[in-house]
Amino acid sequence: MTDNLRIWSQVERTDPAHTKKVNQRGGFTAISAAYQIKRATEVFGPIGEGWGYDAGAPIFQDALVIVPVTLWHGDRANVFGPMFGGAEWKNGTRLDSDGPKKATTDALTKLLSQLGFNADVFMGRFDDSKYVAELEREFAVTISQDQADALRVEVEAVGGDAPKFLKLFGVASFEAVPADRWNEAVAMLEAKRTKRAA
Repeated sequence: MTDNLRIWSQVERTDPAHTKKVNQRGGFTAISAAYQIKRATEVFGPIGEGWGYDAGAPIFQDALVIVPVTLWHGDRANVFGPMFGGAEWKNGTRLDSDGPKKATTDALTKLLSQLGFNADVFMGRFDDSKYVAELEREFAVTISQDQADALRVEVEAVGGDAPKFLKLFGVASFEAVPADRWNEAVAMLEAKRTKRAA
């Protein structure tokens, strides 16, 4: 029996740090194309070896440029598409020389989404703030094991309450302390040590 969701299951969850809210067309969550390409590279291998895409000739229609793109992964014979990406290339008399590139990226991200990349965004899960908060915790960069061990030792050395300390950082273990709060944790413990010594 084959697992038809083997790729989808690996790539459906999105790190919120690589998304942004866009307030156009009723509002939506945009995903960094570079992040999607990095994830595809993690799963399939380097572009050109484990996966890749082919962009057809741009089609210029009125103020739009449309680019057909096909994608392959695993083997160049394993190809699907084309998907047509679109972008504005002309706004009044102003030309956007990046229009074809934007249209190609638009098609590529749509193709990757059909494999399951960032499916949680496309399925509307990012409209749920609790789900996004869960992802922020899941993808948070945490301190190293050495830093976690140092904090644990220091909390004990200053007579601190480890569960209370962890609660201040909203985590269940020293290993889960966010990396961007390391200096804050160290300063807090140094202040406690100074206060005890006074």
